[in-house]
Amino acid sequence: MPAASARTLIVSLHDAHPGSRAAIADQLAFLATYGIRTTSILIVPDFHHAGPASKDAMFCEAASAWQGQGHELVLHGYFHDRLNSPRETLATLFWTRLYTSREAEFLDLPPETARLRLERGRALFASQGWRAGGFIAPAWLMAPGLTNLLAELGFAYTTRLREIIPLLPGVNRLVASQSLCYSTRASWRRVASGIWNKHLFGRLRETRLVRLSLHPRDLEFPLMRRQIDQILRASLKRGFQPTTYGDYVAR
Repeated sequence: MPAASARTLIVSLHDAHPGSRAAIADQLAFLATYGIRTTSILIVPDFHHAGPASKDAMFCEAASAWQGQGHELVLHGYFHDRLNSPRETLATLFWTRLYTSREAEFLDLPPETARLRLERGRALFASQGWRAGGFIAPAWLMAPGLTNLLAELGFAYTTRLREIIPLLPGVNRLVASQSLCYSTRASWRRVASGIWNKHLFGRLRETRLVRLSLHPRDLEFPLMRRQIDQILRASLKRGFQPTTYGDYVAR
């Protein structure tokens, strides 16, 4: 584990589920060419209500292997969609329709519904022998009070787009940190996120923590793949050491 004062690189692979297993495997192989063999892999238990990940033997075997190789498995929502969510309002419309494509699952869930999904997610992890130390909401969007619920349920940390939030008793050092991430839904989004990430990385490379959040399709687009390559090479050249969210919070 890198020392607390070291420059740190956290690469997280979002939206791991049976349908994205091959893409996640390709991303891990891509990262391994840079010597990055430690990441946080965000698993969705029942992605878009397509069926529990635990029913797919190939995915479960792959995820168990990833954990065995030193990657961290993280609970990432439960359904990752808005089905059976509260009715949209003017206050939530931006987050549910523009910022995400009806995927802000934990944005406004009632506490009892959130608790049920969190408990079901942890039960699925336990059934596979996966450790569930952290929880990250889809698009990092959480209802007020969700961090208190996560702490009550024993999660070690959660994250938002601009911060890492430790949750264990006696650990109160919220870490301000902007994550680099991409949007692939439309060409203008890809161009805009590339411009924004170039600007952000110009600032973040002078800090001690770089977070790079990848989604399953990110490497399919040449422009994005080239920029990700540049970010990784520059980070490693400047001495950033790869680790997981769990290990970072545990320092």
